[in-house]
Amino acid sequence: MMGRVLILTTVVLSVVFTVGCRSKSDLRLKTVKVSASTVYCLFDPSCTVTATDSSTTPIPIEVQGTSFIQSRTFAGKPGTPAAGLYGYEYRIDLEKASETMVDVEEFGKVKYMPCLRSIVFDFGAPIDTLDYDGDGKTGELIYVVASGGPGRIGLGSVERYFGRLTFNFDSPVCVGSDNRQGDSTFFFGLVSAQPPRSVDATIKETAGLGAASPKMKKNIKYHVQVHAPQMGAGE
Repeated sequence: MMGRVLILTTVVLSVVFTVGCRSKSDLRLKTVKVSASTVYCLFDPSCTVTATDSSTTPIPIEVQGTSFIQSRTFAGKPGTPAAGLYGYEYRIDLEKASETMVDVEEFGKVKYMPCLRSIVFDFGAPIDTLDYDGDGKTGELIYVVASGGPGRIGLGSVERYFGRLTFNFDSPVCVGSDNRQGDSTFFFGLVSAQPPRSVDATIKETAGLGAASPKMKKNIKYHVQVHAPQMGAGE
């Protein structure tokens, strides 16, 4: 009898622990591809938006040219489905960045063509009550402006742990070369009931040169500031 009690207790505790973990961590968040006009009609009857807060922040990659992340917010106008809410959008642009030569111990000078794989920052709880793609259904948390806007790389998986989101790109975002323009992402966005603040975001490189030499720094990361919602009660 004691053995059965111990087994039952273990099972119950395992279930409680699992449920507790899942309530704090959604492994994958639902994304949807949209056109610019469809999603912006939710915020403004003109189906265009004007950023209330916008920044273009350089990404400190050791390359030639320029590399940056765009971060912007806009508010839903009265009478629209997004009235009282705030839209947040992000986009990485390496189109004018190109490869360079760097010194690597044990290798000497090598061509450095970095690629980015993800960005991570605190967002809190995104709104899921808007129909971003106009299919009559709600529940999507993240949208990707795949038509009607700049860029050509979208999102792969998006993971959430507490209020911290990891956006993985669906292919590496790379700087250019002599015969190839650099990459850029589509705008991707979320909506919140909270007004904006500035937060630290971490942009991560692919393995690249870090995998070539055991003496090189692994998991290369860059820190930038982006707009994100203020934390509401309980977040």
